[in-house]
Amino acid sequence: MKLSQWPLKMTSRLRKLSIGQRIALYVVIVAVIVSVYTAAYWYGMAAYEDRNLSLGGALQTVVQSLTTTGYGQDAPWETAIMNLFTIVMQFTGILLLFLLLPLIIVPWFRELIQQRRFDEIEPLEDHIVISGHTPHVHAFLTQIESHDHPHPYVIIEPDADRAATLHDLGHTVYHGDPESESDLRNASVESAQAAIVAGNDQMTVNVALAIRDVAPTVPITATLADEMHRPYLRSAGVDRIVQPQRVIGQSLATRYPIPTGKTSDRIVILGHGTVGETVRSALDTWGSDPTVVDTDEGDHVDIVGDATEKDTLLDAGVENSDAVIVSLPEDRQAVYSTLLIRDLNATAEIFVRVAESDALSRVDRAGADYVLELPDITGRMLAATVLAEPIHGGENVLITRVNGSEVDPCSVEPTRVIGIAREDELYLDPDSEFELREGDILIYHEK
Repeated sequence: MKLSQWPLKMTSRLRKLSIGQRIALYVVIVAVIVSVYTAAYWYGMAAYEDRNLSLGGALQTVVQSLTTTGYGQDAPWETAIMNLFTIVMQFTGILLLFLLLPLIIVPWFRELIQQRRFDEIEPLEDHIVISGHTPHVHAFLTQIESHDHPHPYVIIEPDADRAATLHDLGHTVYHGDPESESDLRNASVESAQAAIVAGNDQMTVNVALAIRDVAPTVPITATLADEMHRPYLRSAGVDRIVQPQRVIGQSLATRYPIPTGKTSDRIVILGHGTVGETVRSALDTWGSDPTVVDTDEGDHVDIVGDATEKDTLLDAGVENSDAVIVSLPEDRQAVYSTLLIRDLNATAEIFVRVAESDALSRVDRAGADYVLELPDITGRMLAATVLAEPIHGGENVLITRVNGSEVDPCSVEPTRVIGIAREDELYLDPDSEFELREGDILIYHEK
């Protein structure tokens, strides 16, 4: 290990210790230093100052020096070595004080404040229990807080620092584990109106099972990332499944006028995950033959390569394409790829999916024509599923519930419809004979 890396390594190891372990470590360090300095001072006074002290007297002087409270009867010293030794003891005392603050005092106060604020909450009724805070949850909270009358909720957040931040922002938060039955009970999940889980599929299954054990009748709404995991979410007791990636994929596909007959257009899809696969499937249905680029080989993948490299884009024929749909794992990849596409082709229509709202402006500046934000779509789908009220906001894609909505579903032209969410199913590109039911979620393009 390099000498320059030693402070970072030590700091990282210290952060992993509990408060009790840190106190024990600090006591051991102080005890060792005091013992060594007492022995050295007792010997030095006899050898260099010709003064014989008891060990108790030497200990007293060492403690006085380390605490910078004075020296009493021992000062002054005649020899340079003993004067230098007392100076070293003074600096050691100062270093011990600075070590005490970050090692024990600050973490102890932080834990004390967090425990005082987040370990207990008042009992709630007819509220929404939310498992963890993610960008999807943030978008959902924006929806429910925009309504005229309040919707009580509590976020069960396992990360202490994030829980503190959420509390300071005015959210009702409980610092705990959403997979823990005791923490779910503390969040009054038994009397909740609904529960929302918006994480990875594996976590969703575990949280849903825990909620079902505590509150068998509370409706659970969850996001689904991988279609293969749908049966597991159903078995775990999830009532409503939200699939924002497939909605975004269908939206990106229907936004380009392939359904109206332009099947000869050259289209390139960058990324063949859930979104890219949905786009490709829709285009195939309408008779188009898009070129698919992905980093991994697989069915329907035409070009294996990195979509952020110019050579890969040239191999895919981006410079001659009519449209490019960008669905890459990371937003920075999407931004860079969009920039390269626009440099190669000034007239192609570029459709992009981003995972964070912070990337919206960057993708626009890079040259995208149409951008969809995953958390925004997810948050509004969750709100439409949980709340029997109109859903506010949204650009490009609109979402409404078929019961008492401000929007008449019958007034939405079939060409604008992206899909319909019904309980735990999502029907993409429904035909004209599809009958809407009360409680369905209608997802459609703005005019």
